[in-house]
Amino acid sequence: TAENAAGGEIVEETVRRIQESKIFPDDHGLLRKIAYVESKDGTDKNTFRDPSSEAGVGIWQMDKVAFEDLKKQDFIKKKYADIKKHFGIDWNTVQRRDLYKPIVAALAARLYLSRFSVPILKHDKGQAEYWKKYYNRNHPNANGTVDGLKFLKDIKSLKKLSSQDEGCKHGLRNPSKNCKCLCEPGYKGEKCDLPDCGCQPSPCSGNGYCGISDDGEPRCVCGGRWEGDCCETCPPAPIFGDPHILTIDGFEFDFFGIGTFWSCVSRANDFGVD
Repeated sequence: TAENAAGGEIVEETVRRIQESKIFPDDHGLLRKIAYVESKDGTDKNTFRDPSSEAGVGIWQMDKVAFEDLKKQDFIKKKYADIKKHFGIDWNTVQRRDLYKPIVAALAARLYLSRFSVPILKHDKGQAEYWKKYYNRNHPNANGTVDGLKFLKDIKSLKKLSSQDEGCKHGLRNPSKNCKCLCEPGYKGEKCDLPDCGCQPSPCSGNGYCGISDDGEPRCVCGGRWEGDCCETCPPAPIFGDPHILTIDGFEFDFFGIGTFWSCVSRANDFGVD
């Protein structure tokens, strides 16, 4: 990509190329988000400042200290050959001026992130903490609580743009999959508009359905007497009085008879409760 190229499409194409190279593990959209948080995808007036500056340069705003640190890390140097193979870039010769090019700036940011062994989480709050602690610890907006971070506010704006452009209701466009939606945790579907309670192998254990709770979060709505995050447990069914019986699935009835009766039997008939 040319120097000073900017904009959402440029960023997404650049991120797509890096993801498809398989040089780095999945970052759950963090590289794409950092571009917007740091420079509004390169449209901020300070994106392409003088490369001799101590401050960040390029779409991913790599500062001078961080850039020079990349040259010193031996484990990062092991990726130089892969970068040369996939992008034709000799990282040993890269200078800060080259951060004007989106692909170089993105690779620099991704190399820097690879310095840390801490896994990158999928959800925005976890990524905001990661950004604050590792990527931009000296940024004025990195001070204070995570809830007040510029990161979270900017990502909310970015998701709104993605929703308008591609209909990604609860997610972002995914550059590595032809810009189909990359859903945030708790949602699924082509437009990230379906709640996903994360229960495996079946939604809500087959004992309920996944809906939206009063606090706006995906939650299992359990049927009968089932309970738990995935409707996976059920307290013992009571039998009392004449007797009055409450079945495991919540059905109430009265039963009058003499003798011994089963209240629950396994399908294989190898276990039961009388």
